[in-house]
Amino acid sequence: MTETDITTEEGQHLPALPRIDPARLRLFRTGDHRVRATIEGDRSYLRVSISRAFPLSDPHRYVGLRDGAQKDIGLIVEPAELDHQSRQIIDEELRRSYLLPTITRIISLKREFGMSLWEVETDRGRAEFTMTSGQDNIAELSATRLVLTDIEGGRYEIPDVRRLDSASQALLDQVL
Repeated sequence: MTETDITTEEGQHLPALPRIDPARLRLFRTGDHRVRATIEGDRSYLRVSISRAFPLSDPHRYVGLRDGAQKDIGLIVEPAELDHQSRQIIDEELRRSYLLPTITRIISLKREFGMSLWEVETDRGRAEFTMTSGQDNIAELSATRLVLTDIEGGRYEIPDVRRLDSASQALLDQVL
């Protein structure tokens, strides 16, 4: 493993972390479904957690591994270069960790007492959530893509506000 600072194509900076060579990394599942990692010629880790460094702006690159004590093991810059089994485990863990329902319609939006109460239709069914009023919990990832974060930390994506029906767009305009 080599340790270098990384600056992404979007100009985002990662602190120096050991870079893990995908050709030397093997991920496995134990009988109780925990993830183990072996870095060939280095060491093995009995419990590994997997996360994205840039989950919204660059979700297919820059995957970090941490050990059971939540200490950084290193960074995989190109997870697509992993062997099939390791890549499958990474994909499964990231899907489980980064559940991001897509809002397809805003049914209602009420503002009261510094909060906004949302009722929405998502690709996973109907949902209700509360956000603090203001734009602090609305991340504009592009001119048309938004991610909303509720008061419990749950996130919801609107991939393209232009694809919402006109009633949903009018409700959304109330908070933008």
